[in-house]
Parts: sequence; structure tokens; C-alpha cells
Amino acid sequence: MDNQNLPLVSIGMPVYNVAPYVEKSVLSVLNQTYKQLEILIVDDCGTDNSIDIIRDLVASHARGNCIKILRQPQNMGPGEGRNRAIKEATGEFIYFIDSDDFIEPETISIMVEQAESHGADVVIATMRSVDYETGMITPAFTYSKLEVISGHDAFAHKVCSNLHWNIGITSCNTLFNLNFLRKNKLLFAARKDEDALFLSDYYSEVECAVLMPDITYNYLSRRGSIMGAQARNNIPISEIRERFRTDVLMTERCRRLKCRSFYDVHCSRVMKHKFRAVCVALRHRRKFTDYLSDMEIRQEIRHPATFKEIMMFKRYRCFNLLFYILGILPPFFSVKLSFFIGKFIRWI
Repeated sequence: MDNQNLPLVSIGMPVYNVAPYVEKSVLSVLNQTYKQLEILIVDDCGTDNSIDIIRDLVASHARGNCIKILRQPQNMGPGEGRNRAIKEATGEFIYFIDSDDFIEPETISIMVEQAESHGADVVIATMRSVDYETGMITPAFTYSKLEVISGHDAFAHKVCSNLHWNIGITSCNTLFNLNFLRKNKLLFAARKDEDALFLSDYYSEVECAVLMPDITYNYLSRRGSIMGAQARNNIPISEIRERFRTDVLMTERCRRLKCRSFYDVHCSRVMKHKFRAVCVALRHRRKFTDYLSDMEIRQEIRHPATFKEIMMFKRYRCFNLLFYILGILPPFFSVKLSFFIGKFIRWI
């Protein structure tokens, strides 16, 4: 196909203190076989020379003029960086990549082909994990076959077919129709674990999705990254509290789905997600820099549905009743019982 007739794709990449990795990441975008790109680098006010490296690529690479550097007023985190990209993008589609990861040369080409063929709101492909130190490659989240999911609530029922992760939780390696995001006013929360909240917000609005078995994204696994922070012996209390605040938003936003046929499983998935955070908090409670109270932990288990609504659930009724009870018990007993359950299911 004539590249000039293909839709423009905006690439959103928040950048913050990733100097050792950012050149490979940006080059993987610049060297795409797909030519109709604008690359939105969101400078999140880091303290290293990451942006200088990108400016060198702007000057030296044949496609450097595709890059636009957008500077944030202050350090605001990856969620707000992606929101800035959504606001500034002029493409028909937008694709997010973290600035320490890299993508395969055909990534955008094959995803746009599927999006155009099926009129998809989202196209999601397979990713793999690459160890930074050893180069060892392991599966991250895979799809076994090409699957087109079309129709009102069809994608939501796919996501909510059970309590497992049926699609990847990350917003990276997903090609979004930009009009779909803007029409539904879908933005990232400026919170820790913003990807999980964003997924919880957007999947219910999708009318057509494509899942692809093609490996298109390489997630760089490294010590010191946000995802590898659990190994620390001294964890700022603000991190778990920020996670809890994000989950409050997820809980509140459940209510908009209460008349949808998958509301019972949506609530179940939210409670599973929140209980995992509780188990993380209990497992690392002694490592936090300040005291995390029983009241704060019990509040994290608060169920989004009422008792009457839960009794009307067709699926996972007992599962939801358990968490409803945990959320109304006195804090001390709620935490003790949560710890026992966490140990029993080996999450603690």
C-alpha cells in the first residue's frame, strides 16, 4: 500500500530518567516499517540526559522530524504523560510505549492493518519480557490466535468470562483509535497502577477489539524499575497509600456498570485486584517507612456493590459476599481474617 494513503499514528512515550535505555526505545519506533508516524516524547522533567539523547536523534536520524518533544510543567508521572499525548495527538490512532522498552519493526504496520480491516477501537498484540542483564526472553502476555471480538458488550464479556486476566493489563502494546478515547473521555489517573484503572475504565466501552498472537513488544525487565520495586527493604508508605487511592477510584467507577450484564464479574475482578493489594500491604507491612493502620487496610477491601445487589449476582455471589463481609467487619478482625485468607491462598 502507498504509505501516503495510510492513517497517521501517534506514538506516546513519557520519558523520565531512562538514559541507558531510551535511545534503543526511540530507535525502535523511528525504524518502523510504517512511515505515517508522529512520535510524541513527553519530557517528564527528569534529571539525567535522556532528552539530550532524543534531541541528538532528532538531528541525526533521517526520520527525526517525526519527533515532537512536549515538556511537562513538572514531574507528573507516566499517567499524566500519556494524557498529554492523547491531548496533543493528531493521528487517527495512538500507541503507547514505555521509554525503556522497544518494539518490533513491523509492530505498527500489522496493528494498523487489523484496525483498518475491522474498524477496531483497540488492537492488542502479544508481548514478551527481556531481562536487561542476561538477555533472557520469557513470555509476558500471549494470545494464542487472531481473534476479532465485535458487538455491544462482546469484548466486556470476553474480559469478564472469568476472574483470570484474559487480556494484558498494560496500556502499552495496544493500538487505540484516538476518537474512541476522546469520545468516551478516557484518560489515565495520575496514580500508581494507573494501567489497571485505565483498563477497568475502557474495556466496557469497546465495540470491536482485535487480539493478535504476533509478538510486537519487548518489555525490559530490570532492577530498579517501578515493576521491580518489591525487593526493597525500606518502602515509602506513600507508595501503598497511592495504590489504595487509585483503587478508591476503581471502586467508585464500578457504579456506572451496575445495570450491565457483566457487573457481577466486574465487581469480582475489582475485589480480586484490591485484595491482592491488601496482601502486598500485609506482606510488606514492616518494611513501610510509616505505620499502615488496620483502618486503611480495611478501607481497601470496601466492596463497590450493596448487599442487595450482591444477592442478585448470578456469578461469584459467595466470592463477593466474602469481601463484602471483610469490608464491614471491625478493622482489627478484617485485617486478621484477610491475613489468614492471604496465607491460605499463598498471596502472603
